[in-house]
Amino acid sequence: MKVIVLGGNGTMGARVVRLLEIAGHEVVAASRSTGIDAYTGAGLADSFAGADAVVDCLNIVSMKAGACVDFYETTARNVIRAAEDARVAHLVCVSILNARNSEINRRMGYYRGKAAQEARYQNARIPTTIVRTTQWFELAETLINQMRIGPLAVMPRMMSQPVAADAVARLIVSVVELGVEAPAGVELAGPQPRDLAKLARKVAHNNAVVHNGGPHPRVIAIPVPGIKVLNGGLLPGVGVAKDPTLFEEWLANGRTA
Repeated sequence: MKVIVLGGNGTMGARVVRLLEIAGHEVVAASRSTGIDAYTGAGLADSFAGADAVVDCLNIVSMKAGACVDFYETTARNVIRAAEDARVAHLVCVSILNARNSEINRRMGYYRGKAAQEARYQNARIPTTIVRTTQWFELAETLINQMRIGPLAVMPRMMSQPVAADAVARLIVSVVELGVEAPAGVELAGPQPRDLAKLARKVAHNNAVVHNGGPHPRVIAIPVPGIKVLNGGLLPGVGVAKDPTLFEEWLANGRTA
């Protein structure tokens, strides 16, 4: 099977590429560094030729609704058009759980962008599977880097039910291998609700231990406006599958699961 992985060098894309290659598939890790730009459409037609599946692992680092909606709508539109022209059999889009919850996405620009992306893919003429998951464990360290101000990292205090990115990658690969027999949507969450700020503290402490007591930011937790609504929206609903890997296990095992 020939599979194109958009965002193939990113946190999720790189994992999906590795697992697909291990399984013996022909994989193209597509990114701007390889001349393939889903936002402009450059390189999509050539890379999609002969492909059986396309996996959209694209990401934008922004919290602004306008930027996120523009990026995800534009890339999805270009990907769908190129896939239809190339007669790709199956599309897989990686999204976030509850992105289309209006109470959440009107407060969080990133979620609004993912909602726009999902809407585009759900109107594609090609069989499409949307893989929705809760935040990944890796988000804790990402937030530390994004929120760091000198020796401090100011973190939002909110409940989520994060999951290991490796577990998500395995789910994506299973969906790809099912092909057109895959369901229109699959969901995955972590094993238990956790406070993201507390997880960030654990990551910061672990980094200091790994680097023999080297400097690490002090994580300061702050409340978020509308947090009660956000907390409910960031947690999975009843019936969502759960990966059993605990955050502490993931951290102790070198951040793999």
